[in-house]
Amino acid sequence: MKLIFIHGRDQQGKDPDALKQIWVDSLSKGLKKSGSSISPDLDILFPFYGDMLAKYVQEAESPVLSSFNTKGAGVQANNDSELSYRYEILKELLKNAGIPESEVDNNYEGSIKEKGPLNWPWVHAILRTLDQTPLGLDVIDRFTRDVYIYLVYRKSIRKNIDSEVLKAFPEKGEVTVVGHSLGSVVGYNVLMKLPPEVKVRSFITLGSPLGINAIHRQLDRIQNPPTVKTWFNALDPGDVVALRPLLKKPFDFLPTIVNKVDVDNFTDNQHGIEGYLQDPEVADKIWHAIQK
Repeated sequence: MKLIFIHGRDQQGKDPDALKQIWVDSLSKGLKKSGSSISPDLDILFPFYGDMLAKYVQEAESPVLSSFNTKGAGVQANNDSELSYRYEILKELLKNAGIPESEVDNNYEGSIKEKGPLNWPWVHAILRTLDQTPLGLDVIDRFTRDVYIYLVYRKSIRKNIDSEVLKAFPEKGEVTVVGHSLGSVVGYNVLMKLPPEVKVRSFITLGSPLGINAIHRQLDRIQNPPTVKTWFNALDPGDVVALRPLLKKPFDFLPTIVNKVDVDNFTDNQHGIEGYLQDPEVADKIWHAIQK
């Protein structure tokens, strides 16, 4: 049995071994609450793609939208489709956070007739409005950029990152996979490519943005990955990118995804991996999946 952790975005320049230890320590703390522990014999793998993703972002010269002024001076997205795609995600996050559009109006300086995905002041107003959420403007801005680069910008980028993560998987045998944030999207894509000789006891997604329409519409198809026995999805109701559980279409397949929607993620933005892995129910799901 192998336990494979798949990290999210914004990990570039960090030590993969140190990051892996944070995950292991956090899981250990979660298990301690129920009197369990990680076996010292467990093979834990941590495929690292943080530097690769950062390199692609840099090469694409994709802008951090919040760095521009409200009038949009100098804004140069790669193309209209990029700004439109990122706008689509922002609109969903706004709705998921329960923020009415009237609050965006308070942050908007422009003509009502010009509202829309290619109107920079309107996009900036949405970003400024989302700054009131625990995740904050800067993280949300960079999140939409990184998702665009991984999923949409160039097909070879997704292929190369998925291939890097896939290297951690055995050619055959049993694994349990835990994906956090963007890592749950990467994990899904990788699991769809696994050979039948690899059996996934459980796919565990934490703080996953897979429920965002603009994201799962970019996937080749939505189904339970063929080699996955069970899928457990957990979220904090205050986690802006994961407010939507994986319940309704297109995730209403069999076997049913088990959703936990009441994680109390203690991290400042309610999205951090430490807060998810230290949840006793999340830790218990992982523990049962990795037992021989």
